[in-house]
Amino acid sequence: MRRPAATLTEGPVGATLAKMAGAMLVGMFAVAAFNITDTYFVARLGTRQLAAMSFTFPVVMLVGGIAIGIGVGATAVISRIIGQGRTDQVRQLTTDALLLALAVVAGLVALGLLTIRPLFGLLGATAETMPFVEQYMRIWYVGTIFVVVPMVGNSAIRATGDMVWPSVIMVVNLGLNIVLDPPLIFGFGPVPAMGVSGAALATVLCRALALPASLYVLGRRKGMLTLEPPSLRRLRASWKRILHVGLPAAATHMLMPVSAGVLVRIVSWSGTAAVAAFGAGSRIERLVVMPLMALGVSMVPFVGQNRGAGKFQRIRQAHKAAWRFSVSWGLACALLLALFSGAASRLFSSDPAVCRYLSLLLCVAPLAYGLKGLSHLAGAGMNAIGQPYHAWAAMALRLFVLSLPMAVGGALLGGFAGLIVAVTAAEIVAGLAATKWVLALYRRAAAGAAAVTPHAPPLPETVDYP
Repeated sequence: MRRPAATLTEGPVGATLAKMAGAMLVGMFAVAAFNITDTYFVARLGTRQLAAMSFTFPVVMLVGGIAIGIGVGATAVISRIIGQGRTDQVRQLTTDALLLALAVVAGLVALGLLTIRPLFGLLGATAETMPFVEQYMRIWYVGTIFVVVPMVGNSAIRATGDMVWPSVIMVVNLGLNIVLDPPLIFGFGPVPAMGVSGAALATVLCRALALPASLYVLGRRKGMLTLEPPSLRRLRASWKRILHVGLPAAATHMLMPVSAGVLVRIVSWSGTAAVAAFGAGSRIERLVVMPLMALGVSMVPFVGQNRGAGKFQRIRQAHKAAWRFSVSWGLACALLLALFSGAASRLFSSDPAVCRYLSLLLCVAPLAYGLKGLSHLAGAGMNAIGQPYHAWAAMALRLFVLSLPMAVGGALLGGFAGLIVAVTAAEIVAGLAATKWVLALYRRAAAGAAAVTPHAPPLPETVDYP
């Protein structure tokens, strides 16, 4: 069996990060395309079916956020243990992370199936849409195991520095979804048309195939799984370490949709055209900043392994390289979007008011894209060195202390234009502050590691580490 080895503690820093982020970017595009594919085919069923699927998005995002949080916790802890060279504990932690995902799934399935009608009624589902919501969510909830566990498994793979296998799994998932959606939704030959139930079943089947793929890579190719039955003591220790990062990471992930909802409400003060323009601009932003998000995800295992190995100089080099790329990418995108703001606006709408608002947004908001990337990089670094509450605080400061209050002030003083300028300024300040914050935490961690004498071997069946 192969031994998981630290692959990120040697070699050129910039090239290593670029390779990891490139592979991660492919996987992120595949996930985005997966969701677009489902929406496209369900939209052909009718307005009620599309509305029903739209009602499911908050719950799907919530479950996804929980999985991402556990995954971030697993990546941060496992990568650090890999950097320390503790092979046996890597196997224990990875196995225990998957068991944690299973335990979470059991609770989610039970709670979800019991609360479909009251929950989605609270979200606004009507008598016309509720039957379609139930058709979709009954299948989706049962298949939650195939959503959460592979996400955590892929996060454990990334802890080794391997971004390729998780991206391959996501791309294959996309291909399967494109193939399965039409026959299951609309029917084909002996396969009956199942409508929104077919869309849910296609998603579950695709995710189900991702589970054995993740387990194969973790077990056979990486040697990161153990068949040794865990003791309760070991499980408690492992889950405590993972959730120390995972719970705040999940909470941090939840802040963004909440903030986005409030921001849309503030934008609505300027009218429907402004909301339409803001929505289109948000979609453009997600596409443009995706390379920066991929770079942020790549920073977690890189920082984690080098933190475990005590190589803080490489961590600082990596952050500076990522900082330079983020700012350069952001400025280049800002220039291009400003030059072609009019043409880009007309691609999304023929309404002159929408085009005017969107063109203004594309001339101003992209100035902060690179600095927004710095905020994501800082959060990733904080999680990787075991400071998840700092990451949560930095995100809360960015969204609820800077962006939203400044958005209110900007909107009151200058309408839509004032709002966009204010939010852009807030993102710039937040990005610079977060960078200074994480660099201070790196220095503190390095000083703490230098003061610690070599530790004794850990007790059996624990995952303790300095």
